Amino acid sequence: MRALPEPRPVGDVPSLRWGVLGTGWIAHQFVATVLARTGQRVVAVGSRSVERSREFAGEFGIEQAFGSYEELVGADVDVVYVATGHLDHLAHATLALEAGRPVLVEKPMTPRVADTEALVALARSRGLFCMEAVWTLALPRYDVVRQVLEGGMLGEIQSVAADMGEYLVDHHRAMDPAQGGGAMNDLGTYPLMFVGWVLPSARVVGATGQRHRSGSFGQFAALLVDDEHRQAVVHASMVADTPTTAVIAGSEATLVLDGPFYHPGPVEVRFRDGEVLRWEEDRVAHVGLYHEALEVARCIGAGLTESPVRPLDATLATVRLMERARDLMGDPLP
Repeated sequence: MRALPEPRPVGDVPSLRWGVLGTGWIAHQFVATVLARTGQRVVAVGSRSVERSREFAGEFGIEQAFGSYEELVGADVDVVYVATGHLDHLAHATLALEAGRPVLVEKPMTPRVADTEALVALARSRGLFCMEAVWTLALPRYDVVRQVLEGGMLGEIQSVAADMGEYLVDHHRAMDPAQGGGAMNDLGTYPLMFVGWVLPSARVVGATGQRHRSGSFGQFAALLVDDEHRQAVVHASMVADTPTTAVIAGSEATLVLDGPFYHPGPVEVRFRDGEVLRWEEDRVAHVGLYHEALEVARCIGAGLTESPVRPLDATLATVRLMERARDLMGDPLP
C-alpha cells in the first residue's frame, strides 16, 4: 500500500544566543517567528543607525541594540544572522566570520560566484559554521519531498519545472539594479535552487530576460539540462503574479508542490495509474522561517560547520547557475 512519509523529527536543538545584523523586512519576519515558535534567544541587533536598532530591539524585547555592525559581531552571541541587502552580504558575513562568529546568511549568500567562493573559503578556513538562509529546504514539507526522492517513489526523474512570480514593481529596493534588485536575486534563486537540489549536475543552456523600465530585469526564463540529459525549466517574474508551483516528473509518478512552492504547504504525488497521495501542512507563509533557525542550532550543537540540508557546495552550485543565466541574458551586476 502506497503512503507518503512523514517529516522526520529535528532532534536535539540547543538554545543559542543570536545576533541579528540588519533591521529590514526579512529580519522582522525571522525574529518574530523564532521568538514565537522556538527556544532560541535573540540577544542583540545591529544597524548602521542606532535609532533603528533601538526601535527593532524594543519591538522584540532584545537586550542589546548597536549602531554599528562591528559592535554587533563583537557582542556575546553564538551565531549571527546576516539580513542586509544582497550586495552587502559578502562584507557583513566576512565581518562576522573574522570575529569568530558562525553565520546564517540571507539568500543569495552573495550574487557573485567569486564572492561566494571567497566567503565559503573563509568559513572553512576558520572552521566556523556557515549556511545560506534557504529556509525552504528546512521545512517539514521538503523533508517529505526529500524522502520521496530518496525512496524512488517517482521512478526515474525525467524533468523538473519551477515558477515564481510576485508583483514587486512598486518595491523600490527589489527593482533597483544599483542594489542588486531584479528577478534573479530576489526570486530566481528559489527555482534555480530547486532544480539544482533535484538535479545536482544541471547546467543552464539557455536564458532570456525582459528588462523593466527601472533598468533591472523584471522577469526571466531559463532552460537547464543535467549530465543524463534530463531537462528543467525555470521562470521568475517581478512584474506579474504567477502560480509559483514546482513539479518533479518521474517515470512512475509526478510530484506537485502547490504555490508558493517555497513556503510551507502540501505535497501531492500523482501516479500513472490514477492514484493520488497528498500530505497536508498548514500554509503559514513566512512563519515557517523558524525551521531554518532550528537547523542552524541543531548543526552548531552537533559541532557541524555545514548543514546537510543546505551544504556550501550546493550554495556554490546555485550561484553558478545564476551567474550563467545572467551572462546569457546580458544582466551584469553593478
